[in-house]
Amino acid sequence: MPLYPNLRHIRLFEAAVDLSSLSRAAEAVHISQPAASQAISKLEALFGGLLLNRQGARVSPTERGLLVARRARRSLELLRLASTNLARQSRIGKGLAMDLLEVHATVTQLRALAAFADMGSFQGAARTLGQAEPSVQRASRQLERIVGVQLFEGAYRSLRLTPAGTMLASHAHLILREFDSAREEVREMEGTFDGRVVIGTLPLVRTKIIPAAIAKLSSRRPHASIELLDGDYESLVMALLSGKIDLLVGALRRRTLDNRLVQETLFSDGLSVIARADHPLRQRSRVTYHDLARYPWILPRQGTPTRAIFESLAEAFPGGWSSHGTIVTGSLVAIRGILLQTDRLTILSRQQIEYDEKARLLGVIPFDLPHSDRPIGMTRRGNWEPTVLQRDFISALREAVAENAGCRPDLINDT
Repeated sequence: MPLYPNLRHIRLFEAAVDLSSLSRAAEAVHISQPAASQAISKLEALFGGLLLNRQGARVSPTERGLLVARRARRSLELLRLASTNLARQSRIGKGLAMDLLEVHATVTQLRALAAFADMGSFQGAARTLGQAEPSVQRASRQLERIVGVQLFEGAYRSLRLTPAGTMLASHAHLILREFDSAREEVREMEGTFDGRVVIGTLPLVRTKIIPAAIAKLSSRRPHASIELLDGDYESLVMALLSGKIDLLVGALRRRTLDNRLVQETLFSDGLSVIARADHPLRQRSRVTYHDLARYPWILPRQGTPTRAIFESLAEAFPGGWSSHGTIVTGSLVAIRGILLQTDRLTILSRQQIEYDEKARLLGVIPFDLPHSDRPIGMTRRGNWEPTVLQRDFISALREAVAENAGCRPDLINDT
């Protein structure tokens, strides 16, 4: 398990950088001068080297210190934002809004709440953290008492987070990720690129673009860890907002679920009607709406851009269209298996079946699907500051897009 800094030590370090004085920083956070020196020494041990240069009574950050200070400031800003949000509901009142968590919370408590949010129980959280369940529960309940707002509701077996608990757990994840990034950036400064990139992927990019980007990054940064997280759009957005993933890649939405997110188009991709290679409609030179309406379909989930394109297509089917007998799934593996064994049709990007088309297993029905272009790109948090390794992945992703013959190069965004 990674080691995390003491939040009080982080407050002290931020104050020392801002005030250019360790003694004045010690006064600001109400600790003694010897304790302040010891706290800085512990941070320097954690981050692998000198963080502050001492010149008489003055201090200034080293190169390593500047990296840590930036992440420290961001983590404390997240704590202050969470305090402000919680103070609106707190029994304690708004007087402590800015420093409620900053002064009283601990990393142990934040980790306990974040782990509960991930696992859904104290038992699972304890297993994840490698701690005793009573210790994890005690840390979480201490945090609840600090903020004066109910973070949990329900009985033991059905215990869950309240909206306030969910919000604070999301901030806790982001704070811990800032500390992870600080550690990774320090190692990058030393020339060691063994950090982690966590990418959320939507269906279209999983077959070719993401694998190509990963291959490029791995060839340049062979010690980097790359984690892919699949899922539906809504769950991946929640993971992105809480810092569990760094970047979401796939079909963009007309409007994001949250105004804290920023979308960027990389390319435009069209869709086709797909079936098994020896499907009866594949033998025709021309396929009509009537022909498409005669066959059962595999459809994407409601609310996805591809589903909207299908529903627009179905409006032109003679006699309308009924959802009876359809199969709904977002799994390309399941779609592929069903298509190979039935006469069903579906809508996919041709990129998604590239290998099956070369193997003559699946193919495109000769039907021009109107208005099927979709913007494909990246979604990120608006205030995200990527590490060098994460920026390298974005560069590799842009290269993979530029080299992909199936992409519309006129819509590739190089900004």
